[in-house]
Parts: sequence; structure tokens; C-alpha cells
Amino acid sequence: MKETDKPQRKETDHPEQYKTENKTLFERYKSEQTVDPIPMEDLKKERREEKQKHKTKQDSASEENYK
Repeated sequence: MKETDKPQRKETDHPEQYKTENKTLFERYKSEQTVDPIPMEDLKKERREEKQKHKTKQDSASEENYK
């Protein structure tokens, strides 16, 4: 197969690289760019539970949130 027979690869492989008038999701939500997606309370609770391996899980963050 010749090199000329191969399909040409586009320079923009990802849809967000296409030029449009619309703002990208990254541009649209500036306030969300530095938000941690993991709730810190849940993360702290998980770390504490990992340190206490001999105990069973006694409390749940989701139960506390929905009381």
C-alpha cells in the first residue's frame, strides 16, 4: 500500500479542537476549573477508616448528608 493511498489524518482529532462560535465547557465555567470533584469530608472519613482496619465501617458520609 502506498503512502498516498492511506487516508489522511486530520489535524484536529478531538471535537473540542474544531473552531466554533460556541464557548467550550472549560471556558463556560471558570468558577468550576479549580473545584475538587471529591468531597473533602468523604475523603477524610475514608482515610480515617483505612487507618482503623480492624474496625468495621461504623458511619457513612451519605447517611449524614441525608439526615
